[in-house]
This record gives sequence, structure tokens and C-alpha cells, in this order.
Amino acid sequence: MVVKEKISELLKRLNDGVFEKEEAIALTLLSAIAGESIFLLGSPGVAKSLIARRLKFAFKDGQSFEYLMNRFSTPDEIFGPVSISQLKDHDKYERIVNNYLPSATVVFLDEIWKAGPSIQNALLTVLNEKLYRNGEQEIKVPMKALISASNELPNKGEGLEALWDRFLVRLIVDSVHEKESFNAMISKPLNAYADTVTEELKITEQEYSTWHARIDQIQLPENVFNIIHVVRSYVEEYNEKEENKEKQIYISDRRWRKIVRLLRTSAFLNNRLAVDLMDCFLIKECLWNEAEQKQTVSQFVQDAIQKHGYALSLDLTDLKAEIKEFDADVKSETSFIQEENVTELAPHHKDYYRIIGMPFESAILIEDYKKLNTQTESYMLLYRFGFQYHNEYSQHGSYKIRKGLNQFIYINGTEYKLNAIVKAQQKNTYKTAPPKRFTRMGK
Repeated sequence: MVVKEKISELLKRLNDGVFEKEEAIALTLLSAIAGESIFLLGSPGVAKSLIARRLKFAFKDGQSFEYLMNRFSTPDEIFGPVSISQLKDHDKYERIVNNYLPSATVVFLDEIWKAGPSIQNALLTVLNEKLYRNGEQEIKVPMKALISASNELPNKGEGLEALWDRFLVRLIVDSVHEKESFNAMISKPLNAYADTVTEELKITEQEYSTWHARIDQIQLPENVFNIIHVVRSYVEEYNEKEENKEKQIYISDRRWRKIVRLLRTSAFLNNRLAVDLMDCFLIKECLWNEAEQKQTVSQFVQDAIQKHGYALSLDLTDLKAEIKEFDADVKSETSFIQEENVTELAPHHKDYYRIIGMPFESAILIEDYKKLNTQTESYMLLYRFGFQYHNEYSQHGSYKIRKGLNQFIYINGTEYKLNAIVKAQQKNTYKTAPPKRFTRMGK
């Protein structure tokens, strides 16, 4: 059977009796064949553990190990208890690993961030090198995938960054949404431990080993490198913005290398000799560190594929300039000049604001008006203007004055308006762009 046909039929069997988890199961199987681990983020009861239990049936003679972590979990519960006979008779500190993580094909660790430092440190070696040191010997673990899950992301500042980086694929798992699927889910019987995969569809150790060697031979065309470099540039632009300083998108060199292997695995399982643009959509599942970044990185990947996937000679040194130019074009195309009326106080004889409505023509010095506020009254001089004063202002007494709203003031508790004029001015206005709608692509 051709690899693509086998994987397609295998996925159908793994999804038998499971609802709206096709993407999660497909990505989990893909990660396992690539030799990578996956993190599932979701609320309790959305079938995260079911996905892991089903995955073991994809492998011939597959064994699973699952454990719910808590802050009191010990290495004995994960890697096996210490052998009393070896310690007593041979003075060796070894664990009995059968039926524990070091002997499992598929591992599911729920609430993984609650694991203590001793468990975390051992997991790092297992995840990165597929080795477990048991006393004086190193055991090559048969683990194809470690699936971790939690309803929260790792807390910052608790030393979990290295462990978080080991999970290449990060997927948000939701509850069942469609009405028909929901009705079937709550009414039909489901045995989570039932093996729905026939023997001829199960992946043997020989196949797994052969596939790994062939995956390494999958070609990487220039446009795939191009897309990766464009996405990296988008991420750099994102990280340089002031508002993103607290939530950086960090992608290690190791992660990029693992991403490329995931793309190669996808191409191989689809009977292709080279990675193509459809495989590149998987990149979006490997970049985000915060749930709210998922939409952002998805847009980065989609834009990179659509705009630069076929441009084989992109000058990346000009990418920032291109982004700024695009932003300027958007502002230019969505802007228009709007004329609006603005009311301003009109100075009289340069230094005064004229008061309207008093029994005599009066004014207040502009510099005195600027000292007023709307909360408290202040004693200020007012000035009269007229022929008898040689067409000039002269003092005629001190008053209790408070600034009112707009062009009004209060003089001894009475509201008066200051002389103002209406001026037309032009304003550069931008249309608001409609919200972006993200479509699922590359399925």
C-alpha cells in the first residue's frame, strides 16, 4: 500500500467514534512520525487524553503511558520505582521501567507544567535525545511521541522555558461545536480504549525506521526557504514594536530545524519528493507562545505564502522598507480631507479677550485668563474700553472670576461669554478598515 493511502485510511480508523478532532489527531500522528512532541491546550473534558489513547493504536504493538501530574508527583511515578533487589544485592540504583514512560510508545502527560524540577530535567533528555539514563546504563526509549496537555500555558519565570520549547506543535483543542456531531457524541457509546485500527494499517518498527531515512531525503525548494525567511522577518518586526516587548515571539534555531523536518514529513506522507507551499501552512502551529499570538502568526504564514511563495529572489534586506511602504500606501489610499468648523477665542487689541453681555464694554487680559481654572474662583482685574478712555482699555476693578466650559467665564457668579470666531479648517481623516476574516487554508 502506498504511504499516502495508508496514512489516509489510518486516520479514518483513528477518528472512528471521535467527533471534530480530525485536525488534532492528524497533527498528532504527523508529529509522532516526525519524531516530535505536541502540546494540547484546552479545557478539561475536550478529549485531549482520548487523542493520546487513540494514537498508540497507530503503531504495531504500541504501548501507552499516561499520568496526571501534580506538584507532589515523584520520578518513581513517571519513570518507575527503584529496584530494591538491584540496590540490595548489587549496590546499583536502577529503576524498574517496564510499564512506565521509558518503555512506552506513546506518552500522555496531563497538566505537565505541575511537574517538579527532577521530572522536568529527565524529560528534557528524553524529548531531545530519546534516551533515559537508568543507573549506569542509557536506555533508548521506544517513544514515538510525547503528548502533553494542560488548560493553561507555562508560567513565566518558573524555569519552564526549555521544556516548553521542546514541544514543536502547539494546538488548541475545543469542545464539539456542530449540532449533529454534538448529538452523536452525547448519545452514541464510545470505548476510548477500543482498537479501531486493523493490523495491516499499523506502522511497524521497520516501516518507521525506513520512513525516517526517506524523510531526510525530501528536498527543500528555494521558495520554501524564502517563506521561512519572510516569516522570520515578520516576527522580528513584531518583536521590535513597543507594545509587544512583554510578549515576544521567540523561535530558537533548534525549533526552526524541527519545523523543517515536520514539513519534510508532511511532504513524504503525501507522496511528494519535495516540500511544497501547502506543507508550509504547518508552520503556524509551531510559532506561537501565547494563545492570542496564534492569529498573528497564522497571518504571517499566510501572507508569506501568498505574497512571497512564488518569488524566488526576494531581497530580505528591503523587507522592512517594503512593509513600511505598504503601511504608507494603506494610509494614503484610505485617507481623505475633511473640512470642519472650529470655534476659537478672538483676541481684541492683541492682549485681551472681550466679554459679551456686561453693561459696559469689558475685557480680561489673555495672560490672566490662562491662569483661571474651572474649579476655583480667583480675583482678577477687568478692563473697560471706550472713547472716553482714548480708545484704550483701562482698569475698572477686581472681580471673582472662574473659567467655564467652552468660551464662557463666571464673573461674581454670573455666566458671560467671551468673544469668539468660527474658523473652517481641514483635517486629514482615515477610513477604518473592516476587520480581517481569517480563512482556513492548506487543509
